[in-house]
Amino acid sequence: MGGVFINYRRSPHATDAVHRLRDRLSRHFGDAQVFLDTSSMLPGNRYPDDLRGRVHDCEVLLVTISEGWLEARDPSGARSLDRAGDWVRHEIELALAAGKTVIPLLLDAVEPPSPELLPASIRDLSLRQAHRIPADGWDAAVEELIATLETLVAPEWVPAVLSEVRPPRRPGRLLGWATGLLAAALCVLVPWAATATGSPPEPGDDPVALLLALASLGLMGFVLIAVLLSCGLMRRPVQAWERDLQDATQENYLRATYPVPAFLLLFAIVLVIQVWGRSPGFAVVLMLGMCAAVGPMAARFVRSLKDDRERWVQWPEAMPSAAPMAVVRREIARLDVRTQEWGAPIRREQRDRARFALEELAGAVAAQGRAAERGRLRWLCEAQPWIFSGYFLWLALTVALTLAWTMPLGVEGGGGPRLYAAPVATGVVGLLLAWTTMECAYRYQRWQSRMFHAEAVRRLALIGARVDTLSFPSRTRLTTATER
Repeated sequence: MGGVFINYRRSPHATDAVHRLRDRLSRHFGDAQVFLDTSSMLPGNRYPDDLRGRVHDCEVLLVTISEGWLEARDPSGARSLDRAGDWVRHEIELALAAGKTVIPLLLDAVEPPSPELLPASIRDLSLRQAHRIPADGWDAAVEELIATLETLVAPEWVPAVLSEVRPPRRPGRLLGWATGLLAAALCVLVPWAATATGSPPEPGDDPVALLLALASLGLMGFVLIAVLLSCGLMRRPVQAWERDLQDATQENYLRATYPVPAFLLLFAIVLVIQVWGRSPGFAVVLMLGMCAAVGPMAARFVRSLKDDRERWVQWPEAMPSAAPMAVVRREIARLDVRTQEWGAPIRREQRDRARFALEELAGAVAAQGRAAERGRLRWLCEAQPWIFSGYFLWLALTVALTLAWTMPLGVEGGGGPRLYAAPVATGVVGLLLAWTTMECAYRYQRWQSRMFHAEAVRRLALIGARVDTLSFPSRTRLTTATER
């Protein structure tokens, strides 16, 4: 447990001063770190055992010396310090024998005790550097004492989460191989399903596969237009909107941004319903592709909600080396809110937590600044692996749908050059749409990361200054020795 043990002799003046001192030390170090017999022992406990145990456990023993401390006598007229059973003397003996740091506290104008006036067992007390706490400079003297104790008392709060931080897991090559295999399977299974389950189209029939391929390209174009608007013409309002949302909780952020993925999911469901009656094989393939795209996204959303709730409870936590911008911004907002709720002077634990959070956030913000300089391919592989994979599968499905339209024509001996030109044209157009979308998103994230880095550095500087102000009076060690 450690902490500070306050040793004192009961008297009207000393008792009031000791309780005042205990209250201030407890506000800074925490109740469990400051021991005073009248407020730290539970009723029914054997006080000799409690006192001995806490003296052996403490890191610092404060010997409060007030006027009359040295000459205090018991009812029989004997000097209290000369009695072997005197608890003030016994606590000092235990602390000196155990090698504890013993600090004499001189209240008001009392003089330090001379060695020859002390019992031999505690004579070493006169050799310990004393700290004076005058009545007219009480607050400043206690703050100087706190500064000294901070170098001697171990912190109550330790960021144990540091040992639990792990580098972020990325899909890596496994996702690449899985995407390639699934894309190849789509290009084989979709045309095969069209030729195996459907008959060649009659002149009056609607080419379902072609309509689906065109609808897929149209949806790619819609996404490109949306990205151009949000990342180009509307990038500043969108940046302000995202900043406001990311300052809120993850749950509120998802509530405000769900319409876009909800629209895409609804569009895919409508396609499945329209195709089911004409070609169940197509519908099954579309459903599998939709599940492959929606499943990881939904799992990521659920995981982000859980992580956000845990961060509110376990604050502060060590930041991962590549924390997303939304997480970093939300952690800055959380630190901002907490420090605004504190009143000066803050406790040692609050200050330690805030400074730990500031250090972690400074590292995460620096990582965001480095991320702004990543190349395109590295950005896709590190920051957007699932979107990159999803676009690749989307493009493969579009080409597969085009093949499903042309292959039945080739089986019947018709089609001509379009048998080969249509899938190639579909692939080229889809690739251009996907690449343009990714390029716009890449340029936007670079601009966004640079803007965020400048904003976050400024905001952390303001919070750091606030924490320093809340720690007032400043923790400075004494520059001159107290009179002996």
